[in-house]
Amino acid sequence: VEIGGNWVEGVGGKNINPVLSLVQKRKLNFVPTDFDNCTYRMNNGVTNQDAFDARSAVFDKVTEALDDMYSKQSGKNVLDISLRAAYRLLGWHPQDALDNVLEWNSFDWEQAETPDVSSFRKTSDQATFTNFGEESNMVLDKRGFQYIVEAEAADFGCGYGSSCLKLGKVVTQIKWASAPVTVTCKDGSVYTADFVVSSVSLGVLQHGDIKFTPSLPDWKLQAIQSHHIATYTKIFIAFPSKFWTEESQFLYYGNERRGEFISWQIMTSAPFNSYFKYDNVLLCTVTDEVARRLERQSDEDTKAEMVQVLRKMYGSKVPNASAILVPRWTSDPLFRGSFTNWPIGFTQEQFQNLIAPVNRLWFTGEHTSAEYFGYIHGAIIAGNRTGNDLVKCIKSSCPKYPYYPTLANNVQDNVKYGQGQK
Repeated sequence: VEIGGNWVEGVGGKNINPVLSLVQKRKLNFVPTDFDNCTYRMNNGVTNQDAFDARSAVFDKVTEALDDMYSKQSGKNVLDISLRAAYRLLGWHPQDALDNVLEWNSFDWEQAETPDVSSFRKTSDQATFTNFGEESNMVLDKRGFQYIVEAEAADFGCGYGSSCLKLGKVVTQIKWASAPVTVTCKDGSVYTADFVVSSVSLGVLQHGDIKFTPSLPDWKLQAIQSHHIATYTKIFIAFPSKFWTEESQFLYYGNERRGEFISWQIMTSAPFNSYFKYDNVLLCTVTDEVARRLERQSDEDTKAEMVQVLRKMYGSKVPNASAILVPRWTSDPLFRGSFTNWPIGFTQEQFQNLIAPVNRLWFTGEHTSAEYFGYIHGAIIAGNRTGNDLVKCIKSSCPKYPYYPTLANNVQDNVKYGQGQK
């Protein structure tokens, strides 16, 4: 199974997603995903698909209105608000477990954080689906996305066994102030170069796992610490026998606790079942605080919680799970999270500070993509940009990256004063 990126998100549009091109080039197996092909269940085995569909239609109108609100503000220098505030302005106030499911599926499942902390201007209109298409393909291949990296590296001459690939090297320190740049690893090995590109995750940068000598400038540190690294966890759970009856691709559970075991992917249904021929497997996705809570407890405790939820939906016929796989992205020192989400209050100027090089130290990764943060294609596009700019820097002159040593609150010139009528 693939515990990391699993989908090619943004397919079927006028532009070709670079991830899709790589998947097709390397002949990875993938299948289309229909998120509307779902069953909604509540406690005691109750299903009410009509209520789900009716409320979904209401929320769809809210998201359409959200697009209109974004279009009216696009290109204008107006104050950003949280996505939660935008929902409220459009009359959306979640009332019950069903509303929580719809909202979580629409947003948290994509950005891995809540509307309350997320930027309206950066997350309401997702460039991925606008520019590349609204469809998503799920990669179901034992080689996983890892194979793309391995194959591309091999073609470039930097595959396994080559002199330009060093494995098992955990970087602990980067000295960047002058040439040559020095990189020190945990095993004591030291490497020198004219430039160094940091593509570690935002979470690793925030956690301080790498010591930068001298310390990075305040404007760079503030940008790093102000951005958000989210946690997105796919939990695979297997059972000795199949107890569910649904043939839909997805099962949504009306849990009163928002985001807690509400989204289940039924891997025994078409088109996933051809890759899980002999296994009774469900894939449950959790994000944010729920994901981090589960990381801190044992797999057995998580397995027990999930079985309890399934018994609320299907009754006592649910057997004990036979196996479970729980990734721990946030506690893994090589990741410290899954991907980034643009928080409310994080400005374009702070983003420029985040991506700007410091002397001979450059930064790249999905967190340095203004349009496609959080996505694999965001990492690819950002990496290409950094690589091309660095080549220019080596061959001729370095491209200029704007940065802001001091950021202050803007004072508006168009203040107006009103007076209440008698």
